[in-house]
Amino acid sequence: MTAFDREKKAGLTGPDAGQVMESLPVPLLVVDEENRITRTNAAAEDFFQIGASKLRRQTLERFIPADSPLIALVRRARRKMISVNEYALNLDLLHLRRGVLIDVHIKPVGRNTSSLLIMLQHRQMAETIERQMTHRNAARSMTGMASILAHEIKNPLSGIRGAAQLLEMSLGEEDRTLTRLIRDEADRIVRLIDRMDAFGDSSDIERLPVNVHQVLHHVFKLASSGFASKIEMTEDYDPSLPNVSGNRDQLVQVFLNLVKNAA
Repeated sequence: MTAFDREKKAGLTGPDAGQVMESLPVPLLVVDEENRITRTNAAAEDFFQIGASKLRRQTLERFIPADSPLIALVRRARRKMISVNEYALNLDLLHLRRGVLIDVHIKPVGRNTSSLLIMLQHRQMAETIERQMTHRNAARSMTGMASILAHEIKNPLSGIRGAAQLLEMSLGEEDRTLTRLIRDEADRIVRLIDRMDAFGDSSDIERLPVNVHQVLHHVFKLASSGFASKIEMTEDYDPSLPNVSGNRDQLVQVFLNLVKNAA
């Protein structure tokens, strides 16, 4: 029986089989009972850095040491007629004089044939897939953590805001400015935390007409009451400036960061 007859028996001939193999981005080999390569794809040519016509005239042992774990896996799959997989296998390529780290998947082709389909997957590609899955899991974990943090942080903020309200009832007008500042900042932090609950949400930021002078004055009060209390600052605004379209809380944060850097 010729190699073509064996492939025909295994269902490996015809345009469909060839098109499927060629379309796959991972190296694929079909070997007969003597480990002679009978079919390859373009990815296999790139992997071995040899053209298909030369690959198909050789056995696996021409490119891989006879004592390689890959050869042992091929023998096992053929002897037991089972699919075998091996991960992070160090494969020596004799003609290139170097080794590569790969994942190997071997599967018998058909029921009444000794031909095997071998898939060689660069470990780098496999690790890329694993990293993507890890990042997705991490994103889900981050979402859950954000929800927990939001709950835990809101509780003390509520107490701080309530205490500021109680203090405000017994203070003079000048001191009440500071307690209102505490309340406003507590409310702003709560709004920021609420946005954490929507972690990963790509929806647009809510923009409304904002008086930037009021934003800057709020930042001025925060700075002069805290980190910039010993720095002389003056406010000088252009009264003709119209409202801008923006998000007040985020503008406060931006200007607050700028003032902190300046201080």
